[in-house]
Amino acid sequence: MTKNLFIGRTVIRLERVDSSNNYARTLLRDKMPLEGTVIVADEQTAGRGQRANLWVSEVKKNLTCSYILRPAFLAAKDQFMLSAAVALAVEATVSEFLPTENVRIKWPNDILVNGRKTSGILIENSLRGMNLETSIVGIGMNVNQTEFADGLNATSLKLITRENVDLDEVLERLNENLEQRYLKLRQGKHQLLLDALNNRLFGFGESMNLNINDQAQQVTIVGVRQTGELELEHHDGRRALHQHHEVTWNLKA
Repeated sequence: MTKNLFIGRTVIRLERVDSSNNYARTLLRDKMPLEGTVIVADEQTAGRGQRANLWVSEVKKNLTCSYILRPAFLAAKDQFMLSAAVALAVEATVSEFLPTENVRIKWPNDILVNGRKTSGILIENSLRGMNLETSIVGIGMNVNQTEFADGLNATSLKLITRENVDLDEVLERLNENLEQRYLKLRQGKHQLLLDALNNRLFGFGESMNLNINDQAQQVTIVGVRQTGELELEHHDGRRALHQHHEVTWNLKA
């Protein structure tokens, strides 16, 4: 039983669903689920990632779940800070199982271990006036899967530890880490969360080759702003802010 105040205290377990985010959306429409309810799926037939990408996961091998949150305290203009809090929670969870590995947050929503993707996040917000009303936080984490499609720059906890990892234990740790960061968000500690995010940011302060608006460029990663843009320094010393749809990372599989 979780020690949390609310996140993960209500768990809905599904053997098979198209998408846990879709299920959460229907739940919000038809019922009044408690904040912190988490939907955990053994199998997703149409799991989704960012930019309409599919999230492919072997049955009962990985953690695929969606949290229902009600961050009405958060202004719409600050909604990226929810993404930051979630990313920090996922990164902390992965780090607990892989304490000797290089775990980093790849802007805007992936968790990398030694440069390979272990986790992805998809957050869908609804607004009420100038603030958020509800948020569906979808998280996929590669836990015990050991084979991935060609071309995917992916890894898993088992591939690194060479041992099976208990999915319920991963969920429990994720619940606790998410509640800790979410409560900091509720307390308005935006700068603390942003500093922590940049401290764990993949490529922070490094020169990297990125595709920016479909053009390969050598840039230095300066950091992420509170509004969610990635600040980059170009070869001529010019600094610019970029949205996530403008940037493609060149990571080798």
